[in-house]
Order: sequence, then structure tokens, then C-alpha cells
Amino acid sequence: MSVSSRGPASRSKIACKRCRERHLKCDQKQPCDRCQANGAACLFGDQTTFILKQWTPEEAGLPPLAARFEHPVRDVSYSFINENDIIEDQYAVSNGSASPTGSPGLFRQHHSRSPPTPLMSPVSDAPPHHALSHRAPAPAAPLTSPHDAFFLDRYSHIVGPWFDLLDSEQHFTYLVPHISLSHPLLLQSALACAAKQHYLTSASQRADAALTYYDDALRALTTSLHAASHTSSTAVFASCLLLAHCEMIDASDRDWHLHLAGTLSLVLSHGWHGRSAGLAQSCFWIYCRMDVLSSLATATPTRLDTARWNPPAPPWTVDAWANTVVLLLAETHNLLCALRARRAHPTTLTSLRARLAAHAAARPFAFHPLATLPPPPGSSFAVTRYVSDAVCAAAQMFDLTHLLLLLCSPDLRAAAPTAAGYVHAVIANSVHNRRSRCWVNAVQLLTSAGAALGGGAARRELVACLRDIQTDTGWNTAGNVDALVRWWGEGWEREEGEGGEWQDGGEAMVRLLERVFEGGPAVGG
Repeated sequence: MSVSSRGPASRSKIACKRCRERHLKCDQKQPCDRCQANGAACLFGDQTTFILKQWTPEEAGLPPLAARFEHPVRDVSYSFINENDIIEDQYAVSNGSASPTGSPGLFRQHHSRSPPTPLMSPVSDAPPHHALSHRAPAPAAPLTSPHDAFFLDRYSHIVGPWFDLLDSEQHFTYLVPHISLSHPLLLQSALACAAKQHYLTSASQRADAALTYYDDALRALTTSLHAASHTSSTAVFASCLLLAHCEMIDASDRDWHLHLAGTLSLVLSHGWHGRSAGLAQSCFWIYCRMDVLSSLATATPTRLDTARWNPPAPPWTVDAWANTVVLLLAETHNLLCALRARRAHPTTLTSLRARLAAHAAARPFAFHPLATLPPPPGSSFAVTRYVSDAVCAAAQMFDLTHLLLLLCSPDLRAAAPTAAGYVHAVIANSVHNRRSRCWVNAVQLLTSAGAALGGGAARRELVACLRDIQTDTGWNTAGNVDALVRWWGEGWEREEGEGGEWQDGGEAMVRLLERVFEGGPAVGG
């Protein structure tokens, strides 16, 4: 593989624009201390360009670009190619512009496309506006390919709403499809997601469409990372998240972990954060959720330092409160990782406990349950109903955050009764709120909580729920089920600990929590 040019490996790579122009040291915060002290706008991302190392499909383990499919075909099994050992380190930073070296005929033209539409600046202190009213792109020529139209429709009605779980402005549902009409990379990425989901939920379908769109998207990513006009757009950021989703939904665990590591370079270079506004802000919080889920799966700290997240502040909206839960989950998980490794961590158990209590007390009215019901016949879990999918998902993440915080406690025996309640709350959320938007966010949460679940009946109900998630959404949960069964061990379906020993903090529950503290089940391990 040929070697690309890289920018200087210095702190100035992600210095803000103002500090660069004045040749001052920048602490790289968003905003940095210098700009904040002077009341100046602190902007990132204008001075750097991302390029991708040159590579060929064969070098990355990919087949030659296949001919575009003409009709849906059936009855052949396919698997996705592990190309991300190459992709992970494709991202490089270069000061100044870089000329693209890819073939000018890299994209297949399925319809007439306008030049890429620039989006809003990736860093802005302006409050967010609705996706369709804030600098909306000029209308582009609609699709004319029936196949592309079929999958873009599926994206708009299935995949886009999944991404917009905690975004009331619904950028991925309403804005991304229109931008994609004039942005080849974003279009191929959206179509790849929709085709992959369609393949995984339709047993009679082949993966030809998803594979072809995915290959095209990777080639488009190569060219887009070469072109300064593209890398200045949050459309590339959105595309990277969609491509990571293609790996996540099929449980290609190592692949999507590596892909997220590459996307982190984009985040740091552009300085995107939790208040970037518009599509950039939406992408940032989706990346953070993916980062947290990946970290939970691997029992490692989050890639992006939570000090860089720049979360929202009161007064709380549903989105802002829910996304702050994501931050609290990340910080609690990172503390647990530090305690497992017996190393120091800047966040203390006492401060986190206080922050969780304050956040719970400040929750918006919408986060209060609509109904709490006893377990229905045949179920081990009580029922709680919420007003929306966003509220339901945030409540589940907040319950897991409390569980992880209890695992950080120096006295697990005292924490066991409360921990058992949170374990049941996390799992009950998905067992009884059976909606796909919540389920696609829940798989790793269920696996993490399930490690501390006792009792054969409850475990069988969790396994059944995970399998239902795969049937309904296409999300491959087989690895999660296998990991839990290995973790629980032989005889996992037995009702060990009867007489309330699991739920009331008996010896069986304490022993299980001690095991979880040392490290939960390794998915795909």
C-alpha cells in the first residue's frame, strides 16, 4: 500500500482557527480557554483536510467492483467482507488541500447529480433549528432507478428513524435523504444500510444489493476524504456513521469497533461536539452512542474523551436530557473500567452519584412513566410504559448507568438488592416495550445487564427477547445470546437462588455481581 502525506504530528493539528492565526498555544477544548476568556468565537476544522491512504480493492481484501444488479435475486447466502483492518488507519490529517488521486470514473451515475451541497459549519454556537428550515439544500434531481428508489424509501421509513431516536428534529429522516441526492457517498451509504437491513429481515433475499452499495460507498469515501470540499461537510460524517451501522447490525463486532476508531479522527479534526448544531450535532450524539455501545461490548473506555463532548445544559428538552444520559453512561462505564484495571480516574464515585441524582431530579415531565404494572402471567418482569421511544430508550440507558455505578461500589453485598432491581428494569424495558426504534439501541444494554441476571425463567425470557429483536429488526443478536449463555455457564436455565436470593441480594446475586465487576461477557469472544 502506498504511503500518504500526513500533517505534522503536533498539538496544532486540532488547534482552533484563532489560536492558529495568532501562533498561540491552544488547549484544544471546545471552546478553548483563550477564546472563552476573550469572548471570541472558537472555530475548529477550517485548517485541516482529511485524506485517505491510496489503496486498491485487492489490497483491502475486496473483490473487483461487481456489475450493478439488475433485478432482485434469491437463494444464495452471502457474508460481508472484513475490510476494516485496512479502513481503520485510512484516516490521515494534512494541512492544506490535497488533490484526489482516485479515478474520475469512480462513481456510477444512476441519475443526474448536482455538485455536493455544502452544509452548515461543523462548529457553531447557534441554537439548533429544524432540519428543513435551517439552510436546507436546494432540491436535487430525484432518483430514476427503481432499485435505488426502493432502498432509499426503506432508508427514509426504517433506518433514518432509528438514527433519529434521540433527535426530535429528525435530521437523518428528513434532511439526509435529500442531501444524498447530490452527494454520492451519502447516497451509497444510506442505500447500503437499507439494503443490508432488507437482506437481514427477508430470508428469501440475496445480499448482492447491500454488498454492491457498500463497496461503492467505500470507494466514494476514498474520494470524499481526498476532496477538501467534501471533508468540510458533515455529510461525510453522516456517511461514516451509516457505514459503521452496516457493520453493527450484522454483528461484525471487530469491524465496527475499528470503523468507529477511524471516524474518531474526523470528529477530532473538525472539532464537532454536543452543541455543534444541525446535522453535525445530530451526528455527534449518534457517534457518542455508538462509541458507548462499542465500549460496553469490549469492556474498554470510550474512544472520545468525555471532556470533549460539550453536552447541553438546562433548561432541559427531551433530546438534551436524553443525550446527557449517554454522557453519564459513558463516564460511569469509564470509571468502572478504571476500577477494574486498578488505576486512577479523574471522576470519583461520590461526584458521579451526585450528578446522577441531580439529573434524575431534573428530568423533564415527559420522562415520568405513564403506567407501572405488575409482571403479566408467564413473565418475570414488571411493565413500565413511556410516552415515546426516545423517553423509553433514555430510561433504559439511565437504569444501566445506575447499575454500573453500583458495580463501582466498594461494598457489592450492600449494593446487591438495588442492583438486582436495575438489572430487571433494563431488561423489562425491552421485554415489554417491543418497538424496533428502542430495540436497535438496546442489544448491548441488554447484554450488559443480562450478565447480572439470575433465575432460569428470567434468563429464558431475555434470550427470547434478543431473538425477537433479530427477527424484527435484522440486528444480529446471536453473538450476544451465545456470549450470555457462555457467561451464565452450564445449567443456566436452572432456577438457582430460589426464595428471592437473586432479587433480594442473596449470595447467588453477590457472587454474580463480583464476576461482572471483573469484566462482563465478551460478545464475539
